[in-house]
Amino acid sequence: MTRTAATAAGGYLLLATPVIAWTSDGRSHATVWPADALILALLLNSPRRLWSVILVAGWLGNLAANGITRGWIVGIVLYGAINMAQTLLAGALLDRTLRGRNLLEDTGTSTRFLLVAGYLAPALGATLGSAVSLVNYGQPFAGSFLLWFSSNALGLLIGTPLLQAVLDGSYVRWFHAKPRSDRWEAVLLLLAHTAVVGLVFRQSLLPLEFLPLASLLLLAFRLGRLGTMAGICIIAVVGAAAGYLQLGPLMLMRHGPVVDAFYFQLYLGVILCVTLPVAATVASRAEALAQLAEHRKALQQILKHSPDGILSFDASGLCKWADGRLMDCTGIGPREFVGLTVEQVAEHTSPELQYIIENAAKQSNVPHRVEFRAVHAPERTIEALCNIVPNDDHRSGVVVTLRDISAHKTREDTIARAAEIDDLTGLLNRRGLRNYTSGAFSDPSRHLTLALIDVDRFKSINDTFGHSVGDRVLAGIATRLNENVRSSDAVGRLGGDEFAVFFNCDIVAARIICERMMASLKRSPVFNEDGIRIFASLSCGIAERKPGMTREELYDAADTALYEVKRQGRDGILSAA
Repeated sequence: MTRTAATAAGGYLLLATPVIAWTSDGRSHATVWPADALILALLLNSPRRLWSVILVAGWLGNLAANGITRGWIVGIVLYGAINMAQTLLAGALLDRTLRGRNLLEDTGTSTRFLLVAGYLAPALGATLGSAVSLVNYGQPFAGSFLLWFSSNALGLLIGTPLLQAVLDGSYVRWFHAKPRSDRWEAVLLLLAHTAVVGLVFRQSLLPLEFLPLASLLLLAFRLGRLGTMAGICIIAVVGAAAGYLQLGPLMLMRHGPVVDAFYFQLYLGVILCVTLPVAATVASRAEALAQLAEHRKALQQILKHSPDGILSFDASGLCKWADGRLMDCTGIGPREFVGLTVEQVAEHTSPELQYIIENAAKQSNVPHRVEFRAVHAPERTIEALCNIVPNDDHRSGVVVTLRDISAHKTREDTIARAAEIDDLTGLLNRRGLRNYTSGAFSDPSRHLTLALIDVDRFKSINDTFGHSVGDRVLAGIATRLNENVRSSDAVGRLGGDEFAVFFNCDIVAARIICERMMASLKRSPVFNEDGIRIFASLSCGIAERKPGMTREELYDAADTALYEVKRQGRDGILSAA
């Protein structure tokens, strides 16, 4: 708090005293007034609990500066109060709308800053200050108003952003954040700008006031808002010094110091209005580009450790950006995709990729997903997710995310197969048989014969030897069945001692295979341990699919034939009529 107060009082005194002495006759207002900018910068950089301390310290600095330069009269007390009032108004309005934001952050903030510091606050101060000058020194109100307004507006506009940046360390951080080459560039550009301004204002022969604007715009584009504010201050200081020494192109008008001072203020005002929006726009775009670069680096780091690859297409369907693990997904590196059209990318990956991108353009409000096997990596299963990049009422591009889901698909297939397998025998269960017949029945031209099989008198095996032996018997029978069918056939357990076999052949060939299975069971026991030898026999009913026959009808036909075998004494095969 003490240092802030000392900065406000001492800084105000140091800024105001020479300005009054050089640009005023002791009775009129100064032509440039940067001291209030110091107070406004301190207000904007400080919490509101310190504002009263800053304003009182600033008023004391104002009183001291006016007392030293104008003489100690009662009326000068009011000058400080008026200056602090206009500064407080500017601070309150700016703090309310731009708290935590740079005054020249973008065009919007710059416009608000120009309105408050360039018009509203100076207008209040000029009205009250000109009234005091009229009473104290008999100065005409209109001329005094114009001089106060212009000098205070210029002082606030020029000095506030610069002093705020100096006080909060922005200039130091800005300079140290630059690489060494950029630091040298900044120094050389500011020196060159100073040289241009010096050459323009040291001569009084040619109207070259436009030249500093050119170098100032160069500062705006190369150094941003901080460099621009430094450049404007260089013009203000050099121009004011030249005016004091009766030098510079402004002397060509030869209308007296008051007109010269006003013209110089107008000149600085034009420079401010031209360069501040430019600097704000350049700075906001530079910051946006810097943030974009940071986001891209972050995205690259994420993609580096992510299983995803990304393809980004513009509105015309051209791949503008590619990154991530595209080599793992497609067998092609990211750089090879850049510059390719959607059609060309599809040729290197899969036609399905082109399909979902075109479909996404028609239904842009939902993501589109497809799985495919890449042309150059057919052993991998790739998932592609396509999203439209919206831009108001039209799309600005498409982003496709690719991921290798081969391991996931393998796990899914393993789980799916496990769900279709009987735990005891390793054959297909009811679900597996149902899925098999769904595919088989989809082809009406395919030969299909069903054999339903029961183990004869299996209950007596369980009752005599126990269920554990019975389970071993069922597993042995399942092995014999599997050994005697072809790879194109499907063997399954319906439950208990009931089995089903689907043959991809006619009923005659199926019957021959069933006879071979039954003969195999009679040749050797299905269980032979601990002196226990168990032979098994089967009852089998077979039926061939007829045109137009449903799955249920095929089962019913085979079941009817099986029932007839059991009725005739078991251990046999019967074909359905």
